[in-house]
Order: sequence, then structure tokens, then C-alpha cells
Amino acid sequence: MPVTLFDLTVPRFQRALGVIVHLLDRAEAHFRAEGRNVSDLAGLRLAPDMNPFFVQIASAIDNAVGAAARLRGLPHAAVTGLATLAEVRAALARALAELDALTPGDFEGAEDREIVLPSPKGARHFPALDYVLNLALPNVQFHTTIVYALLRAEGLDIGKRDFLGELPPRRPSRPG
Repeated sequence: MPVTLFDLTVPRFQRALGVIVHLLDRAEAHFRAEGRNVSDLAGLRLAPDMNPFFVQIASAIDNAVGAAARLRGLPHAAVTGLATLAEVRAALARALAELDALTPGDFEGAEDREIVLPSPKGARHFPALDYVLNLALPNVQFHTTIVYALLRAEGLDIGKRDFLGELPPRRPSRPG
């Protein structure tokens, strides 16, 4: 069975956004246990020239939901103005619900679509598969990684399993 653009994107985007939800749960518990204000999450950054924590999450959402929309030939309105943890959680829930509603049939013809990303410096044109492999997936992964790194830098006891999310169950090895 051939791999489709739906297969390459939607499950990966759901997984990444689900990981962010899990990381937020862990961060909230950590901050509360340490007597820290959970609203301090909003301003976390790895470097002064990087976007803060909530913008990283909004960017992961935008790249995931936006890519799914573009591949279907639909417009996407960016997530903006996330100022509280409640707003971030609501935006993640909306994004996951939107992704959950998609089916492989929604992506019919996506492989033949040209994805055009307008910019004041000039539009970028991508064949759909190049867009997915070279921009959409790496962008979602980048912003998810930054969320993870920011929380590690704040002392959260999280590791690779928290970042990878749920894995398939183990099966006994076959004798060889």
C-alpha cells in the first residue's frame, strides 16, 4: 500500500501536538510543585532572539494545521494572541480536533498540488511532497523540540520517552 500525504502528515502532527499537551501537563505539575507561577511559562526562551514558549506552541499548531489545510487547497488563519496557559490548551484542543476530523479522502489530489507560501520577499513554490518533507514536518518537529528544550532547561524531569510520545507495544523477539 503506498504511503500518502495524509499518512505522512496528519498522524505525525497529531503525535507532535499530543506530545506538547503531555509536556504542558508535566510543566504545570512541576511549576506548582515548586511553588512557581505557571504563567511564567509564557516568557520562557532559549535565547533573547528566539520566540517565547507560547509562540513556539502557536507555531507548532500553525505549521501542523496550516500544512493540513494547504495540502487540501484550503486557507489557514494563523493562531495569534495566546497569552495564558488556558488559551494555549484551548488552541491545542481545537487543532487536535481539526486534525482528528480529517480522513485520507480529504487529501485526494494533494500529491499534485503546488504549495505556494506568500512572503513580502517573494513567494516560495513547493511541490506538495517537497513541502511536506522539507518544510512542514521539520517545522512542526522544530517547534516541538524547542518546547521540550525550554522545559528541560527549567528543570523538568522529562526525557526522550516524553518527547517521543506513545510507542507501539513491545513484542517478544523471535528466536533466531
